[in-house]
Amino acid sequence: MTPARLTQGATALKRGASMAHTFATEKPEHAVAIERVLDRAFGPGRHAKTSERVRERGAVWEPALSRVALNDAGEVIGVCRIYRVEAGAPLFFLGPLAVDPTAQQAGLGLALVRECITACRAAGGLGIILIGAERFFRPAGFTIVPKDRVALPGPVDGARVLWLELRPGGLDKAQGALTAPH
Repeated sequence: MTPARLTQGATALKRGASMAHTFATEKPEHAVAIERVLDRAFGPGRHAKTSERVRERGAVWEPALSRVALNDAGEVIGVCRIYRVEAGAPLFFLGPLAVDPTAQQAGLGLALVRECITACRAAGGLGIILIGAERFFRPAGFTIVPKDRVALPGPVDGARVLWLELRPGGLDKAQGALTAPH
């Protein structure tokens, strides 16, 4: 990997002896490839998820905090998006997180999550909330949101609503319905 491949806001993760991945801030030119990754990772049911309802109800996409994973040919093979939301306090919403099925190995998804956590913390965020499997997100520091603390649109298993405090006390005021930021 040449130094030119490591642009501002990007870091590299080597996997195996022959392939490197670069993480970069999401840019408009990644849009078509991201849609392809999302379709391959989630299939036709991806638009039926509760997280889609969160985005449809006014969550504000933060491309400067969102990250893509690029393979050694510069192709998008993963994405982790961040949105601004509120639930009694300003929060970030993480998702979608997707890695192309051909690249789902060696922790690439978790590495993308950690890249976004770092960006959100640097931006001064209070906390991040998401819908996902605790077993997957626990290594990044996420825990289950206490019962009845935050309400999301649509049906969701409470054991899959997770959050991460980005600074001490950051989640103290977080409660109520997850809405668009004010």
